[in-house]
Order: sequence, then structure tokens, then C-alpha cells
Amino acid sequence: MTSSDHNANSTAAAQRGMSRRFAWFAFAIVAAIGLYTAGWFYAAQRLETAVAQAIGDARGRGAEADCTKAQARGYPFRIGLFCDGIAYSDRRSGIAVSGTGLRSAAQIYQPTRVVGELDTISIDLARAGLELDLSDIRYSTHFARPLPEILSVAGTGLSAAEIAGSKLAGASQAQFHMRPRGADIDLAGTVSALRIEPSADIPPNLPPIDGEWDVTLSDGIARLRQGSDSLRGVAGEIRALTARSGKAGIGLSGPVAVDQDGLVDADLTVAISDPAALVAILRKAFPAMRPQLGQAEVLLTAMGDSPRLPLSISKGEMRMGFFSIGRIPPLD
Repeated sequence: MTSSDHNANSTAAAQRGMSRRFAWFAFAIVAAIGLYTAGWFYAAQRLETAVAQAIGDARGRGAEADCTKAQARGYPFRIGLFCDGIAYSDRRSGIAVSGTGLRSAAQIYQPTRVVGELDTISIDLARAGLELDLSDIRYSTHFARPLPEILSVAGTGLSAAEIAGSKLAGASQAQFHMRPRGADIDLAGTVSALRIEPSADIPPNLPPIDGEWDVTLSDGIARLRQGSDSLRGVAGEIRALTARSGKAGIGLSGPVAVDQDGLVDADLTVAISDPAALVAILRKAFPAMRPQLGQAEVLLTAMGDSPRLPLSISKGEMRMGFFSIGRIPPLD
């Protein structure tokens, strides 16, 4: 055998070895894809089964629940639930929720972190006689026990109305955020360009209002587990509760509590921005109170552009300094 024949045989053997390795590599890729695909569809089936079971459990407790045309989607890199419509109604709590166009998604490697969209949502609060509607909703959450680590919801076209009645108010945008903090729950949110509908008590053409709140509900997790909708026994901290229109604004901050008799106790600070502009808005909203508002304007403007006033509430009686300014009736 010549050296050239030996080299040719070596080259052919090397090529056959490379071909075998390539074939095994290709087989491994195809097998991995097949196993991943099987795993994804198994997880998708589990998700759809879990949704059906949750709906069945809710119905077994006497509630009404549905997720029409529920389907898991998102292959290959995500997984999420899609429903044409959602519905939940609990007669005991008097709360009913319905929506259209549910879409959700989570990364395969982080299935508890979910983002999603809803075309519309409607919330009926029967005991309050109130219906809330929101459109183009975006939400995100990180599921955990006993509550999600965080929940954020944002949407447009917020509307508040009496159930089967007239519209009360509307806002261009709204946001809501919730997160547990130990045994407590932090709640925050905003509304933009809130307009109150005219009525027998509300004059027309009031300016739009921007609102913001940031509060802590003490022992909020325990209260949610109890399922109580009573305000009695509630306590917490108001970090910010503000309403603004242009440069005018008013805000509250401080601790607040409601005792078992429904009486409010609080130690609050009232912060006012541009008192003259604020009083002008209040005169328009409450024309019958023009004399009292005129006196308030004199006092507030003498305190500067951003006065801060202490407001104490003891057993429902409100006081500013030595002056009693009213009483809050017992809350339910």
C-alpha cells in the first residue's frame, strides 16, 4: 500500500466518523426538540385542566365562574391562557366581574411571572350599588402564596356608574398596584382626568381631577382570608391621598383606624397647594358654601402657598387645633 492509498483511507475514515457524529448531533437536537415540545403541550394541558378545575371548585362553592374557549398558547418559548370571555359572580360578597379578550403569557423558565391584557372588564359592587368599567387593560403579577408578590393593573376609559343607572364619573386612565408586606398589604394607584358627571347636587363644567393614593392596610392578609367587607376593625397608614386640578391640590397623610363601633380615629396632616385656586374650584362645586369658603380662603392664603394643617379625629369628631369642624358618622 502506498502512502497515498493510506492517506486516502484515513481521510475516508475521518469523513465517516464526522458523518456519524453529525448524525448523532442532529438526532440529539431533534430528540431535544421533541421532548421539549411534548413537555410544553403537557404543561399546556395541565394549565387548561387547572383552569377547568378552578371553575368547577368555584361553582361548587355557589359562585358563578366561566372562562369561555379557554386555551393555552405561546409555544415555543412562552405559555399563557387565552379566553374569549371571563366571568365570576359571588352572591355572598355581592361582587361580580366580567371581561372580554383575556390574553396572558409567562416565560417557560418563569411560569409564576405573568403579564397579560384584557380588552374590557366590568366590576359590579352590589352592596355599594356601583359598577366600574375599564378598557385596554394591561396587567402583571408574580404568583406566590398566600397572595401574589405584586399585582399591577393599568387601563383606559375608567367609568363609574350606578348599577343599571346613570353614570357618576369617568377618567381617561387608571392604575392600581398591590403587594403584601409581612402581614400587611400595600395599596397604591392613580386616576387621570377624572370628571364628575353633573347632577342635582353637582354643577356642570367642573375641572378634571388627578387623584393618587398610597396606603397600607394593617393585617390585610388576615382580613382577606376572613372575607369581611366591613370597615369596622380596619387600621392602616395613609402615606398619600391626594386630589389635584392644575396647580390646586389637597392631600391627606397619617395613621387611621376604625373601631368595632365604626367610629374613626386618626392623626392626619392636610397639605394644600395653591389655596386660592383650590377655593375657587370648591366655590364652583359647592355654591351654597361661598361665605364659609371665603373665610377659609383668607385664613389659608395667609399661611402661604403650601399650608399644612393638623387634623385629628377622635371617635368620629374632627378637630383642627382647638376647633371642632364636624363629625364622621359610624361606618359599616
